Amino acid sequence: MSYPKPPVSKGAVKRAGRAISNNAATSEDYDLVDQWRASHGYVINTFQAWIKGHIGRQKYSVEFAQRLKRKKTVHGKLRRLRPDGTPLISDVSSMQDFAGCRLIFNTIGDLRNFRDYLTSSEVMRNVKHTLRYDPEKYDYILNPKSTGYRGVHDVFRHFPRRHRRNLVSSGEWDGLMVEVQYRTRAQHAWATAVEISDIVDGERTKFELEQSERGRFFAIASEIIARQHEGASNALNELTLDELKGELQALEDNLGVMQRLEVLRQFEVEDLLQRHNVLNIYLDDSGRLQLEVYQFSTGAPAIAKASELENDKSSVNAVYVRSDNPAQLRSTYRNYFNDPIDFVNLLRDEADLT
Repeated sequence: MSYPKPPVSKGAVKRAGRAISNNAATSEDYDLVDQWRASHGYVINTFQAWIKGHIGRQKYSVEFAQRLKRKKTVHGKLRRLRPDGTPLISDVSSMQDFAGCRLIFNTIGDLRNFRDYLTSSEVMRNVKHTLRYDPEKYDYILNPKSTGYRGVHDVFRHFPRRHRRNLVSSGEWDGLMVEVQYRTRAQHAWATAVEISDIVDGERTKFELEQSERGRFFAIASEIIARQHEGASNALNELTLDELKGELQALEDNLGVMQRLEVLRQFEVEDLLQRHNVLNIYLDDSGRLQLEVYQFSTGAPAIAKASELENDKSSVNAVYVRSDNPAQLRSTYRNYFNDPIDFVNLLRDEADLT
């Protein structure tokens, strides 16, 4: 089974996205947008081979995995509004993170070194992929998001080399985008804790446009970890470390975020993981979160299975992910394994949280 191709008409995809945004979509509109989404599986396959080849040349540790954006997440993003009431996304074809690659490093130094290497002229001259933006545009380490998110993103346009002499290009997939995320372990621990907490509590903190108390908790936690653990201070500079710790403790006393994260059990399913996997968090008959894992030998049927599960009302979160290393997959997608232990330990150590 080959990877789905993008719809022939990009204009039709744009119109379908606008219809979803306006809550006026037909089944054909949903199908068009999902075909566009699924076609990025080909992009993931191309980039995982390219990036992993360069990871293998480094002397430091890099964890790597990739995922295809979930259908429900796409629909939700299309329907989100800015505070002024205008749509957050006006063109679904401009969404740059349908295909996502995630790299986790031990230190900021390793992260910077690898990113500079991967995007260097020496490396880029050997491929046709192109960077869409200047390197500073999505540097959320230098300029953290108001939510507290830290990391660095690069957006590449996908132009694979031809596979056969008489093939001009890979045709339909040319120009599709992939987002490459670079995070340290500490930054990744924070980001996955937000996602786990949101899943458990039915919140959307990571998407907040206006900060809630819960959002404030995670923003402060991120700054404390950055100052104490990584020697960086790029946000909330009007507050001292002691003031940050005091406010975080008060928020925890009120919200109990850490308390709930600590009691989550870990799923032990590494032996079930294969190269192509669908991870599905669902609610069982008693309302408890459970995890099921589907394994596939190729990517296309895995993508189809993830789409099927997203239509199941009991599914809370279903996603297709690929990785050659099950342990790395577990680490990189901890939100699917209810494993917030790194974040909990960091805050206990760095914030003296009780």
